[in-house]
Amino acid sequence: MSSPANSGASPVRRQRTVEGSCWQCKQRRVKCDLQKPSCGRCLISRAEDCSYDKILLRWKGRPAKNLPWAGSQLIREHTLGGLPLATNERRAIDYFKSRLWPLFSTVHEPCPPPISLALRSQPVLQALCVFAEEHRALLERGSSKQTLERRRLNCLEAIRSQLGDESVGSTALSSLLVAVLLLYFLEGYVNCTNCDASTQCHLAGALAIINSLGGFDAAWTTSDRISRMLLSELASTDLTDALLQNRRPSFSATIWERMEIGSVWWESVSGPDSLGAVFSTMAEMSFYHHELQAGKDISNEKTQAFERALQPTYSMLDYMNKTSEQEVFNPRTTASLSLIRAFQHTALIFLYSAILKIPAKHFLVQQHVHACLECIQGMDTTSKAQNCALFPLYVAGAHSLAERHRNCVMETLDIIHTNLRFQSVQSVRLALQQLWRPDHNLGTWIDIFPNNAVCTLVI
Repeated sequence: MSSPANSGASPVRRQRTVEGSCWQCKQRRVKCDLQKPSCGRCLISRAEDCSYDKILLRWKGRPAKNLPWAGSQLIREHTLGGLPLATNERRAIDYFKSRLWPLFSTVHEPCPPPISLALRSQPVLQALCVFAEEHRALLERGSSKQTLERRRLNCLEAIRSQLGDESVGSTALSSLLVAVLLLYFLEGYVNCTNCDASTQCHLAGALAIINSLGGFDAAWTTSDRISRMLLSELASTDLTDALLQNRRPSFSATIWERMEIGSVWWESVSGPDSLGAVFSTMAEMSFYHHELQAGKDISNEKTQAFERALQPTYSMLDYMNKTSEQEVFNPRTTASLSLIRAFQHTALIFLYSAILKIPAKHFLVQQHVHACLECIQGMDTTSKAQNCALFPLYVAGAHSLAERHRNCVMETLDIIHTNLRFQSVQSVRLALQQLWRPDHNLGTWIDIFPNNAVCTLVI
């Protein structure tokens, strides 16, 4: 009999590693059990970094000598304080820049995302990466919940450690404010349906940092364009949340007068009205509503002034400076004007339903429900304005009585959810379905909204 060595069959090569192994097992060339977030060997050896997204890069061949070397640019773009970023961090930055940041505003060419700040500040980088990974996990099978929770806790620990430093200056506080605002929007937009959502806790943290900076006006004055855009979104979501939850807004009504166009999340359009002016009137009505609840007598002159300020108006032809043919139709401008009118109708619903306590079935309320839904439905679905009409859609849907109005609300919610993939859209859907139950009687504003979608942020 021939020996195995002379049988002609080559010996089977033993495979020590498993495809997809964690970085520690690859380095040690041992078999990995592929358990996540940490494999069994790393748990036994108490390895601190059990990562599945690290890869070893090798040259396939020597680079040509005549090619320019871009090493300095790569180091500058993908390092934090001179240290190279991990693969998952670079991937999260790219996802946040291309997928998430455009959803924060209706502006056609918004300000750049806070990438440069994230490469200088560890808390901002961690908050940005957590936001990107949490949103990406909604779309595909991404990191496990334990991994995401651990990264979120690490981000909070980094923020708290810097806040605990007594020598922290205003520049560092401004950076921490951006990190807290990203976590605030993460909880209110993406994680709002979770039982442990901490939207209000992050709001309290952001307000504490703003107070340390000297108030909203001081924070706005000392901020750059990116921070101002986030501050304008904070003020907007805080105002809409205050109206829905029957609490006072965190900022005065005068802040909207100081917000210049170009540093806010909404598109600037020519016309007699602006979205900032509508928000200012809504804030005044909110404070006035709480004065009435405290026992102040209602003033017809005050309510009529609110009504006149919120009457939707339309742009008219300027005969002195006639509009050119290129400006006859612009879907982006038309959608922005429709968004302003939708918020005007929504504010009038608040005036009638909350301040004047007119029931939802009254024709004064229903005419603005109908007009608001017409404004939203008439928007071009390719524009970003409809994505920021969730608050008018929520208010009009909560006061709607006709079946066709409710079908319109649900169809528009489907479109917005397809564009955003935010859990806040699903939260609004669930809240409306509860309000539309046959055994639920729609009354005034106070009867409809409190304790509905408490952790949800809507614009």
